[in-house]
Amino acid sequence: MHIYIIGIFLFCCSLQLQATEIQIAAASNLRYALSKLITEFDKQTGYQVNVSYAASGTLTTQIQHGAPFEIFLSADPHYIELLRKDELTEGKIIDFAQALMVLFASAHSSLNIDANLKGLKSSLERGELNKVAIANPKHAPYGQVAQHILETAGIWQQIQSRLLIAENASQVIQFALTSQVDAGFVPYSYMLQPQISSKGRYIKLDITLPQQAVLIKGASDSAKQFLAFIQTDSAKEIFRTEGFIVQEKAS
Repeated sequence: MHIYIIGIFLFCCSLQLQATEIQIAAASNLRYALSKLITEFDKQTGYQVNVSYAASGTLTTQIQHGAPFEIFLSADPHYIELLRKDELTEGKIIDFAQALMVLFASAHSSLNIDANLKGLKSSLERGELNKVAIANPKHAPYGQVAQHILETAGIWQQIQSRLLIAENASQVIQFALTSQVDAGFVPYSYMLQPQISSKGRYIKLDITLPQQAVLIKGASDSAKQFLAFIQTDSAKEIFRTEGFIVQEKAS
């Protein structure tokens, strides 16, 4: 009897623990900001947060196929709209920040980087360009924006053979730090990490990426608390310090 009661007690404790574990799908560019946000949220609530980082399009496909996420933080509103149309979300869509992009060149690269990509274009025309890393435009917002920038510069077709396609924004950084790659289009938030910025140089590009969050249908109350938390003043300050633009509320 005692063993039976202990078994029930442990089972109930296990259910309680699972109930406080929030499952989040988040775009790769949010990695550093979310790490700090989760630490602060844990201090306030004691809830555990598990995050899967990937390209927004990849995460969308996973959710469409039943992945057990409760919150989706996307680097492009398009993907949240796809889930909304599939009736896989609940509650309001939250516009929580704007993200920035940079062109990054590691210390070994001699490429002249500038916001108008004149140095990149010149190196390409002279046949001196090695590889340029971008996230996959098929499912990564940062890749889609990189493609748009290269198209605007008039070199998207010419640079095809020089592109190194990464799965997501995080992998672009890994590629950009190798000796075969001259530059990469990466999140500005990564440049605020000394372990990355100390290994190269960068220039901000004149473009922003809207960041949105939404609850996935069936989300727990603890997940709803986390979504509310990222809209607080303390959370907004963390986003700011991690390189995001946060809109002030109208007075």
